[in-house]
Amino acid sequence: MGCKLVKKRGLVQNRWWCFFLGLTLMVLPLAGWGCSKEVVSGEQEIRPVPVQVVTVTRGSITQNITLAGKINPYLEVGITPKVSGKVVSVSVDVGDTVQKGQVLAQLDTTDIEAQLRQAEAGLTVAQVNQQLAAITLENARVNLERVKELHNQGVVSDKDLEMAQMAFDQAISGLADAQVKQAEAGLDLIKNQLQNFTLTAPISGMVASRTIDPGEMVMPGGPVITLVDISRVVVECSVPEGEVNRIKTGEKIKIRVPAAAAEPFEGEITSIAPAADPVSKSFPVKIQIANSEQLLKPGMFAEVELATEAFNDVLILPKEAVVDKGDMQIVYVVRDGRAYEAKVKTGASDFNSVVIVEGVQAGDQVVAVGQNTVKDQTAVEIVPGAATTVSEGAKS
Repeated sequence: MGCKLVKKRGLVQNRWWCFFLGLTLMVLPLAGWGCSKEVVSGEQEIRPVPVQVVTVTRGSITQNITLAGKINPYLEVGITPKVSGKVVSVSVDVGDTVQKGQVLAQLDTTDIEAQLRQAEAGLTVAQVNQQLAAITLENARVNLERVKELHNQGVVSDKDLEMAQMAFDQAISGLADAQVKQAEAGLDLIKNQLQNFTLTAPISGMVASRTIDPGEMVMPGGPVITLVDISRVVVECSVPEGEVNRIKTGEKIKIRVPAAAAEPFEGEITSIAPAADPVSKSFPVKIQIANSEQLLKPGMFAEVELATEAFNDVLILPKEAVVDKGDMQIVYVVRDGRAYEAKVKTGASDFNSVVIVEGVQAGDQVVAVGQNTVKDQTAVEIVPGAATTVSEGAKS
């Protein structure tokens, strides 16, 4: 019996040993996978950040001031009815392109056409009366000559001569001719009024607004259709008194319209007010821009850049390379595969570039793309791209 007990205990111990062996074999691969994952993750954390750099160069830059402006159409015309009437048809809608003289809307002409027929009939009657008056005049002339001859012969009395002369004077008075002219003028007036029942485009352009529909009654007093010509647009802005003498009419300037395009538009100053606005103490200025593609729409916000002062032989960087960090400005200078934070002081700027007064030197490579993804001493990898040189307009 003692032998059986020993064998039973040995069997139990063998089973526990097999259990621990199997558990160990299951845990080892998982532990190895976890360590492998940590190694891979560690490799990812130290992988260099791809960036594009720009080389600090010396060049020239023009100091600009930015003024807020508003885009207006080159021409804006409101179509106001001259007569009252019922709208029969409207042939245009907002956004449609129209040509000068094109019919925009038609009012009911039933009553005015009846007046036209009446005026035509009145002219016909006046012309008939004119013809009868001509016959009467000729008869009066012949009768007067005959009576004069008889009076000279003593056949008729002085009274008969006076009566013949009076009849001739009445016939030659021209009353019939005046009636014809009056009828013609009345007819012309009706025809002109008839034209007022058709609303036409006084300019070529686009329909900016429409406030009438068929079946409505309209009256004189306010525009029912508004047309705008935006083949050219006008930017209106106010120039401070300290800068107004730096500009002149005909000068070409750059204007940014973020809602329309990333690149600036070129405009020409067309007018400068001779007197300042009494409230703002600034001078209203108008700038005209060609708009053949109609990218610029009335009401858009515009940024007008006016050149004030030129700086030569200065260190220049693209604006996007400078990062605001709290109350200071920094750039990331790349050396030996790492990006080092450098505090800079900036100066004048234009559309694209900014002057660096201190903090970097000519020839330094500065991160221009990817600057928001790196920190001080981050490992970086320079990749080729457009941001490798300063814009040509800023170079000397």
